[in-house]
Amino acid sequence: MDVSKVKVLVFDLDGTVYEDTHHFDYQTKRLKERLPIDKQHLFEKDVAAVKHNEHPIKIGRVYDAINDLILVQIDNIVQDAYDWQGQKLSSREMKNLYREPIEINSEAMLSIGDPWWISTAIAGHYGLSSKECYAAFLETRTYMMGPEFTMKPITGFKDVLSDIHKNVKLVLLTNSPQPDSEAILAKIGLDQVFDMKIFNGEKPTRTIERFEKIKNQFSVEFDEIVSVGDNWINEIRPVRTLGCGTIFIDPHGVGDPTSADFVCTNMREAIPFLRKMGN
Repeated sequence: MDVSKVKVLVFDLDGTVYEDTHHFDYQTKRLKERLPIDKQHLFEKDVAAVKHNEHPIKIGRVYDAINDLILVQIDNIVQDAYDWQGQKLSSREMKNLYREPIEINSEAMLSIGDPWWISTAIAGHYGLSSKECYAAFLETRTYMMGPEFTMKPITGFKDVLSDIHKNVKLVLLTNSPQPDSEAILAKIGLDQVFDMKIFNGEKPTRTIERFEKIKNQFSVEFDEIVSVGDNWINEIRPVRTLGCGTIFIDPHGVGDPTSADFVCTNMREAIPFLRKMGN
């Protein structure tokens, strides 16, 4: 990636421009209380198992809610499939179920690209509907908008954005709704930073469509755009096929140095690299 060519930076919101994670505990509690009493302990047990890397649910996988299976996929082609106990399906069983590319969505085929989807997938396994899971998500976002949810801005991040903004357009592209996203941006002092904001982005299904819109909006080429995000399936893989540059925030270690043009564990590590953009 030629950083001197960069004219547009596209940032994800959650897990990218802020690093707070305590809202996931709140979300987990809201999901738990919606489950039947006899399922709540099992739900908590599985959530704990994921945290200790002792469960087939992992960041980067897909949960097939119809078949109650956890999938490893590349470009929607299933490579491996596991049942809830972690038993790997035979090649024959897998191919019988997934003859065609899967279609990722928020109801039946959940991309576990970040921590939001871990407890959601587990709740779905124990019978919670996608509608109820989304209600828990919205309740969590409302909590994040309120005064009880305190946030800590990433040291030096706003300053570097201000510095490079002279030469580079800044875009926010998030799957989250606008009201809570705007409130979060205000809390971390980034509400006036972006030249363009896209909410309810429907990544990864519409990632390429969104980047085409950004390209046209700023009259640039794809190789002059860089995508920055913590969800490889949503923000990195699709745009690499377009020729965009990529910065992968990978706190869970699901990738490797080849997963993006620049891979780091948090935004603070990316700040020196961002400072070079457009210069």
